[in-house]
Amino acid sequence: MKGVLDRFEDGGVAVIIAEEAGREFHVPLRYLPEGSKRGMWFRLTVEQGRVVDVEADVHESKVHAEKAEGLMERLRNEKSESRFKRR
Repeated sequence: MKGVLDRFEDGGVAVIIAEEAGREFHVPLRYLPEGSKRGMWFRLTVEQGRVVDVEADVHESKVHAEKAEGLMERLRNEKSESRFKRR
């Protein structure tokens, strides 16, 4: 199962969202690979509703980062006039 690192919470816990499972997992930081950061994608091994292994998915992380950058670039390049014009 794939999941994305959404956030870090107090108490040494990371929240990973697995959309295909429709849930989020609270994972101790010690389970994450070194250098893990928000927005990274992982392959998760889940047993009895708990994450037992986390592996970085470099390819998936890169694909999503490039897609997000493309969307941001498109937004930056759009030329729109403000709805609030000076008189």
